[in-house]
Amino acid sequence: CLMSKDDIVITLFTIVYGLMLTDLFLSLHKLIRNKNVVKWHWLPLLSSWYLFLIILKNWWDLAFFQNTAGWMNIYFFIVYGHLLVLIFLTVSSALPDKVTQDGIDLKEYYFSNNAYFWGLMSSVVFTSLAIGIFKQLVILDSINISNILGNCILIFLLITLAATKKYWIHSTIVSLIIILVILEIVIKNI
Repeated sequence: CLMSKDDIVITLFTIVYGLMLTDLFLSLHKLIRNKNVVKWHWLPLLSSWYLFLIILKNWWDLAFFQNTAGWMNIYFFIVYGHLLVLIFLTVSSALPDKVTQDGIDLKEYYFSNNAYFWGLMSSVVFTSLAIGIFKQLVILDSINISNILGNCILIFLLITLAATKKYWIHSTIVSLIIILVILEIVIKNI
């Protein structure tokens, strides 16, 4: 049984998504194993969970909601490949790679890393938006303006997280984007 072009591409993307989840799970595992020297904080954990949800949502959408009529071509493949690099880098920065004997303060880690993490995440959303617009033009011959506006607002919020270290802003925006991604998943699958 030969695989189609789409099956081959989706298989590659699936492997990369699997590697991303493995990296995220291993980082969490290292924190849990070293729980006695970890000063826990909810913001990096919630941000990691947001990333986890984004990976699962993207993977699900790629595997089950693709109209294969004309969307898969070399341009899409290259742009989506770049998206995977951005998501992988974001995953790699979500939680610390190692915990030393001296321990780690997750709140300190989060705020020393927020510009990189949220800057990458805004690039992920921007690239996803570009892919979505491309697919809408190729498949539907139309653009979903509300989707574009929503993603532009999300990009603004993510850039705000990258640009500031104010705790109340991070607490508010991270909580808001978690609620929004959960609502998106629920509404899309009703």
